[in-house]
Amino acid sequence: MARRKFRVAFSTIGANTFPRFLKLIFSYSVSPKYWWRIFVSGIVSLVAEPFRWYQHLVYQKRLKNIPLPESPLFILGHWRSGTTLMHNLVCQDKRFAYITTYQGVFVNVFFSGRWLFRNLMKALMPEKRAIDNVKLAANLPQEEGFALANLGSFAFYNYWYFPNNWQEFYQTYIACHHMSEQTKSRMLTRYKVLIAQSLLFHNRTGFVSKNPPNSGRIKLMLEMFPNAKFIYLYRHPMKVYQSTLDFFSETIPALQLQTISDDALREMVFGFYENLIRDYEAQKSLIPKGQLIEIRYEDFIANPMSTLGQIYTELEMPGFEKAKSDFQVFLEKQKKFVKNKREFSESEKATLSHRLGFAMKLYGYET
Repeated sequence: MARRKFRVAFSTIGANTFPRFLKLIFSYSVSPKYWWRIFVSGIVSLVAEPFRWYQHLVYQKRLKNIPLPESPLFILGHWRSGTTLMHNLVCQDKRFAYITTYQGVFVNVFFSGRWLFRNLMKALMPEKRAIDNVKLAANLPQEEGFALANLGSFAFYNYWYFPNNWQEFYQTYIACHHMSEQTKSRMLTRYKVLIAQSLLFHNRTGFVSKNPPNSGRIKLMLEMFPNAKFIYLYRHPMKVYQSTLDFFSETIPALQLQTISDDALREMVFGFYENLIRDYEAQKSLIPKGQLIEIRYEDFIANPMSTLGQIYTELEMPGFEKAKSDFQVFLEKQKKFVKNKREFSESEKATLSHRLGFAMKLYGYET
C-alpha cells in the first residue's frame, strides 16, 4: 500500500481558536503559494468554534478540579534522540496518562468534537512517519508541542508554520526572554489544563510528557511541578543533526505557510541544537538530586528493558514489575522496526564537527 503523506491543504494551524488563527496569519508574513492552505485551515478553525465554546462551558470547571500529579515525568532531549521510543515505552505503564496525537492537535475540541475532528485526522494522517517508520494513529502517544501552541501557551511550535521566524519563537517560548510574570502564569495555567485533560480522558493519576522544547525551559517546569522527575536522552550529535534535518525536511512542507530555503533550514536545525543543548546544560543543576537521570541513546537501544529498570529505580518510580509484561510486549513489536541509515562523507564530518564539536566533547562522542 502506498504511504500517505501530509500533502494536503489543511495545516494544524487550523486547530487554533479562530481569533488566534487570524492573529497568527496577520502577524507573520505568509507566502502567496499557501493562501489556499490558509483558507482551508481557516474554515476548519471556524467550524470548530461552536465545539470549542461547548467544551469550554462544559469542561472548564471540571478540569480545574482534576488533581494534578505531584511528580509528573518529563522526557527531555533533542528531537531524534530516542525520546519517541522512550515515551511510547513508558506509556505502556497504565499508571500514566499521556497526550494523544488527536489531543495534541485538536486540543480545543478534544472532548466536544471527537466524533468529527478525530475522523478528519484519521483521514489525513499517514500510517507511519516517513523519516523513521514509527507508527502513527490518533490515539497513540504524542508530544504536546502543537497542543500548547493551539492552547495559546508556550507556542514554540508555531515555527512549523513560520520557519523563518524560528529565532523569535525560541527566544519567546523556550528562553522566555522578556516574558512578564502575568503572561508566564497564564501559560503555565494552560499547560496544567492540558495535563488535566489527559488525566480525565485516560482516568489515570500519573502523567508522562514528551516535549523536546522543555529541555530548554527546566526552570519553568520546576516552577510548575517542583517534584517533577526527568529523563534526558542524548545521542551522537552528528546523527541527531542529520536525522532532525531529514525529519524537518519531510514534515515542514506539510505545515508551512512560508517558504524557507535549504540553507536557512539547515541553519535552523543547527540553531535549534546549539541553543537547546546549551540551555539544558545551563539549567539542569536546578533539578533536585534524585529527580533526573541522563540516558545515552545507544545504551537505551542496546538494552531497553534494563535501561527502563534503571530509570524506575533511580527516580524511585513504583510499578515497574507490574508493567514489565506490557513493556516486553511493546519491545517485542519493535524488533520489526527498520531504522533508516545515513553515512557521512569526510567533508560533512568536518562541517558537523565544527558546529557540533562542543556537544560531541560534552557527551563523549567522536567523529
